[in-house]
Formats: sequence, structure tokens, C-alpha cells
Amino acid sequence: MLTALKDYCRNFRWPILLAMVALMVMGVLAVRLAEQVDPSIAGYAVKQLAFCLVGLAAFFLTTLVHYQRVGRFSYAMFVGTLVLLAVVFLLPERRGSRRWIPIAGGINLQPSELAKLTFIIALAWYLRYRDSYRRLVGLIVPFAITLVPLWLILMEPDLGTSMLLLPTLMVMLFMAGAKIRHLLVIVAMGLAVVFTPVPRAVEADKFAAEAGRFTERALGPVRFYGVDERLPWRQRPVTPVAYCRFQIGRGTVYDLQPFSLRVLARREHQIRRIEGWLRQDDPRIAENIGYQQHSSVMILGSGQWFGKGAWKSASSYFQMLPDDHTDFIFSVVGGQWGFFGCASVLVLYGIIFLFGADVAVSTPDPFGRLLAVGVLALLAAQIFINIGMAMGLMPITGMTLPLVSYGGSSLLVNCIALGLLVNVGRHRPMTLAPRPFEFDGEGD
Repeated sequence: MLTALKDYCRNFRWPILLAMVALMVMGVLAVRLAEQVDPSIAGYAVKQLAFCLVGLAAFFLTTLVHYQRVGRFSYAMFVGTLVLLAVVFLLPERRGSRRWIPIAGGINLQPSELAKLTFIIALAWYLRYRDSYRRLVGLIVPFAITLVPLWLILMEPDLGTSMLLLPTLMVMLFMAGAKIRHLLVIVAMGLAVVFTPVPRAVEADKFAAEAGRFTERALGPVRFYGVDERLPWRQRPVTPVAYCRFQIGRGTVYDLQPFSLRVLARREHQIRRIEGWLRQDDPRIAENIGYQQHSSVMILGSGQWFGKGAWKSASSYFQMLPDDHTDFIFSVVGGQWGFFGCASVLVLYGIIFLFGADVAVSTPDPFGRLLAVGVLALLAAQIFINIGMAMGLMPITGMTLPLVSYGGSSLLVNCIALGLLVNVGRHRPMTLAPRPFEFDGEGD
């Protein structure tokens, strides 16, 4: 018993655990601060603390079960997750989407969070001993494993979570040995589909009413219309996000839009979020659809270097930042603890990535290495998207900040993912330090 405990502790990546706990503590404190501004979330800090304790228990349990045993059940877990993703469509909508399955006592399960984890495990198990993905045709199966849950999650709709799967797939394929030129071809094809221009007719009456606020230039029989930038902001027409507005002769006027926006046309709130991100300099946007992101950027800046209890001062200007305890928890950290607090969060993530990368590099087992890479890629994508939208660098997608944002499903899944990372590392010695001198029996 004592020997097993010593072996467990000796190969444990303790810095990963310590960084996890520090991030959780900051998250609980940030949620507590958000409670002071929004009475509707009173008691969430206590709930978040309970989630943290459950997450830590799941983390340690995950480190005890050999990751190879988990891999043997990877396909079954993946299919089970797909079933749960389909079940949510049988349930009523909540806040305009179907993402949660009620369990008991007000606790909800979010299958899309589980899908992130089972997707990584199943993909790593599939790629571990194969070489078919070194051919372009051989990438069909890995992409099928990715696109099925991606489509189900996108239909909920949950744009943020769906955005995580493709970057994770590309990183895992690259580390597994897929050829870079094949991956670049796929990326180019994807970008072509996303940004392919598609015309959309403009309502004739509305265009006629606003015609005086557009500038016009002709290129042969084609006329192009642009907003008259000499007008004050509040007098300019609000046009859809498009490459350009054109008219052939005196026929119908069209907006040339990216194909991806046409696909999202049924999800108006998602298009409005993209529009709010692209037009942050428009004061009408900042007061309306861009209010949330505008407030986030202002609160981040109000913290300055070390913070000054700036959350209260920021709230006096913006009253309340919606979803401050979930999607915009990084803004709470920046407003209260300033640049120092934000940098501390990034340093803690850096510790996890440093020792996680050591696990991936020092593990000869293909499944273990791909599993570690998948966990790190997933975390990196979540962090990049969440902090990017909090800083106004990316559109709002409903992405939580790992281990910091409020939410039981997200926290539990991230703890299990890091538990798998540590599990892989337990079977290899630490390699960050130089290897000791080994005497080979030869010499003087």
C-alpha cells in the first residue's frame, strides 16, 4: 500500500494540480464578485465551490484508472455522447437553444461538454496505430468522427463549442503524422466554403427609402453602393454584414455575403453577434447588440495594472455585464485585479501547458501521446476564444474559460481531461530536468 502510494506520488505532475486549484480559487472569487453586481446569481459562488470539489474528486479518480482501459471503451462513450446530443432536441428550448438535459435538484447535464472529451478519446484511439491518414483519402474517417458531433452541437445551437472540434482535430492529425500539405488543402477548402460570396436580394422599398445615404459608383453596367461616411454615425443606414452592395443596370439590388452567414441566417442572434464584433466603432452597436462586448472591454481596461476594486466602479457606468460569471469571467478578473490578475491566469495556464507538453513528448505510447495533445489543444482553443471575445478580438460565441467560469458540466469535463493528462504522465518519468549521468562500465 505504502509502495503504491509512493509510486503514485513520485510520477504525479503536481504543478498541473496546483495550477488547477489556483485557477479554481480565482474562479470562485470572481463569481463571488459578480454576485455583488447581479443579485439574480446570489449563491452561485457556493455552488461553484461545490462544483470544484466534485471536479477535484473526478480528477483524482481519473488518474487512478489506466488511460489504456479508458481507450478500450472510447467508441462506446463516443456513441453514447452522440445519443445524448440527439436527446436534447426532444426537450423544450431554454434561452433560445437546446443544450441541457435536466437531471435532479436543478442540476443539468450539458452533452456538448461531454462530447469534447469523448471526441478526443475516440479520435486518439482511432489514430494510435494507423497510417491511412497520411493519405488524403485516409482523412475521411477522422473528419467524419469530428463532423457528426460538430453538426449536432451546431444545431443546438452552440457555435462556441462546435468551433473547438476542428482545431483540435487538425492539431491531433498533425501530431499523428498527417502530411502538412493535405491539412493545408483541407483548410483552404474549408475557408473557401466559409467565405464564398453569395448574393442576397435587398428589400426594394427599404433601399429606396435609404438611397440618399449611400454613395454610388459605376463599373460598366454594375453599380456599387457604399454607406456615405460623411454622415454622422446615427444618420448612417445599418446594412447587413456583406462584402459589397451592387446592382446590375437598374434591376434588383443585392448584398454579396459570405456563404457561412447565409447558413446562419436562421440563427439571427449569431449573426447579430458577428455584426456587433465587426462594427465595434459604431456607437449604435455599442449601445445595442454590441453592448456586452463593449462593456467587457471597458471593464478590462478599468482595472489598469493592479486593479482597484474596479468592478464596482465599472458597474456604476455599465450597471451589469450579462453573463459576467460565465462567458465574461475574464473581464471580472481584469476589472478587479487588473493586468496582474489577467497575467496570473495566463501564467497558471502556461504551467499546465508546460508540464502537459512534457507529458506528450515523453510518452512513447501513441494513444497516450495523442490523448495528451488532444487535451492541450482543446484547452488552448477554449482559452483563446474566451479571452479573445472578452477583449473584443473575436465575436461572442458563448465559450467558458476553463476552470474559472461558472458551470458544473464545463468544470467537471475539464477536470477529467486534465486527470487523463496526468494519468498519461504517471507512466513516464519527469524529463524537464537534464538526464542524470549514466555509467556504461567503460573507461579508465
